[in-house]
Amino acid sequence: MTLHPLLEPGWQLAVLPELILSGGGMLLILFDAFLPRAKSALAPLALIVFIATTWSERLFVQGGTYFGGTYEISPITMIFDLTFLLAGMLALLFARDYLDREGIEGGEFYALLMWGTVGMMMMAKGLDLLLIILGLEILSICIFVLVGYHRRMPVSNEASLKYFLMGAFATGFILYGTALFYGATESTNINTMARWFATTTQTTPLLTIAFVLLMSGFGFKLALAPFHPWAPDVYQGAPTPVAGWLSVAPKAATLIALVRLFNAMGPVLPKVSWMNMVATLAILSMIVGNSVAIVQRDLKRMLAYSGIAHVGYMMIAMLTVREESVAAVAVYTIVYALMNIGAFGVVSLLMKNENDPHTLDDIAGLGFRRKFFGFALALCMFSLSGLPPTAGFISKFFIFKTAIESGHTTVALIGILTSIVSVYYYLRVVYFLYMKEPAEGYEISSAGGVFAVGALTIAVAGILAIGLYPTPLFQAAGNAARALLQQ
Repeated sequence: MTLHPLLEPGWQLAVLPELILSGGGMLLILFDAFLPRAKSALAPLALIVFIATTWSERLFVQGGTYFGGTYEISPITMIFDLTFLLAGMLALLFARDYLDREGIEGGEFYALLMWGTVGMMMMAKGLDLLLIILGLEILSICIFVLVGYHRRMPVSNEASLKYFLMGAFATGFILYGTALFYGATESTNINTMARWFATTTQTTPLLTIAFVLLMSGFGFKLALAPFHPWAPDVYQGAPTPVAGWLSVAPKAATLIALVRLFNAMGPVLPKVSWMNMVATLAILSMIVGNSVAIVQRDLKRMLAYSGIAHVGYMMIAMLTVREESVAAVAVYTIVYALMNIGAFGVVSLLMKNENDPHTLDDIAGLGFRRKFFGFALALCMFSLSGLPPTAGFISKFFIFKTAIESGHTTVALIGILTSIVSVYYYLRVVYFLYMKEPAEGYEISSAGGVFAVGALTIAVAGILAIGLYPTPLFQAAGNAARALLQQ
């Protein structure tokens, strides 16, 4: 018997971005080991690897299905890949100054950032639940280490342990749910499952339990209420650039995995009440996230709770998987990466002990002391609250419009009302930036030079460009979503 590996022609180009990131991470660790005095070159080298990966994604990667129908390259996966790379580059640029100031810069930090991005790419492109779980575990291992990267800080060690323990339970739920899906449909391949759901006339309690288990596990990764309690503590304890990356990129990877799964179950969803659970999670997340964020004075915890609310907004679009809703999620993840990592980035530049909270008093008067940093943080706050003409307004409008057109008017109305509530605590940040006297001793890092300025320039330009000229991005996302749903 001759065994043929599941390697279609051109598979090397299909996984070229993953290969560049994986190899780049290994080389950075070796570079740091053999040239320990050249740490200042680590961040530029890592940035070159990310840029090379982006270049390969745009020029060499061809669409198609590979590895025996388990790995798909399509326009929608390319959009999410570029979102992961954008988040990685922004986190890298902010981390450079932070790590240097804290004296903890090392090649392993940038390597873990790259390998985590590889895990997210696997989640986005996986056509098999087992491959999605494999990507999720690669990502989770990198997150465990990155969250606890500041080893001298007890709060960082505590955050890493919390994420590790709760993440292990969440993975157990996902694996058990996958096993039950296999028992019901006789496959873990999403395309095969889609054909099974297209021919079935009824569902079973086994499938319902499987769906509940999967949503519980993925709900943890998304920090959806009531699976959210880990998020504020982990974000507060993690190095601030890592918290910004963690708040965006893993959620985007989980959302595209859910899009594939919901699309496969499309023929059955009108016959069951499974999406009521999704709607409940979205509503709880919007209400809990925004209401608790109001009382937070710690900036990282406030952004953590607001992130719970923003995932709730994105889940509104997931209630009906169609072209507009998938495009809305794709656009929202890109916009959220710009504005949330930008906000965390400014917080990461504050000169203070990481064991202490980053309070609103720390940024008092920052708009006048560091004009560009203050302006960038204010713009991020305007965009997160959904005020025009920022990208946040456009992306939220698209989400709510899609929900109303899909018949989910009540959920959309709750989203609009809770979004209005969020304006209070976002504008409170702007109030402290420009209308409060500065506290003594809290300054922006003097090392906030070309790397931090470059990252904030990208964030600011992206927020304004998408807010003023959203059509190109919306068209690209719409075309990608159409290609995905027509398969």
